[in-house]
Amino acid sequence: MTLHNKNVEFEYLTANSDRFTNDFMNFVLTDVPFFALQDQLLYLMEKRSHTKFRIPGYLTVDSKDHIFYFERIEDQNNTNILRYRYLGMDIIEKPGNIRRNA
Repeated sequence: MTLHNKNVEFEYLTANSDRFTNDFMNFVLTDVPFFALQDQLLYLMEKRSHTKFRIPGYLTVDSKDHIFYFERIEDQNNTNILRYRYLGMDIIEKPGNIRRNA
């Protein structure tokens, strides 16, 4: 995906990227394939200058909100590439009670 003249992507082919895919697929209820959602998630995070996104409980298998955290990294060899590296996920069990899964 290109945004602001930069190629924006999730980090791929790493242990973190595998963990992100597994966490997303294990907790989020959707009929849309994960690869089809990636561009939308990247677009929203980059457009809003966020390094996280929240999936509300009505869209998760455990009916709890899930927050996915990332780090923005510019490619050392090509400054036109911006990657989001997965850091982990929090599960919001009830207001004010966050369980960290990083």
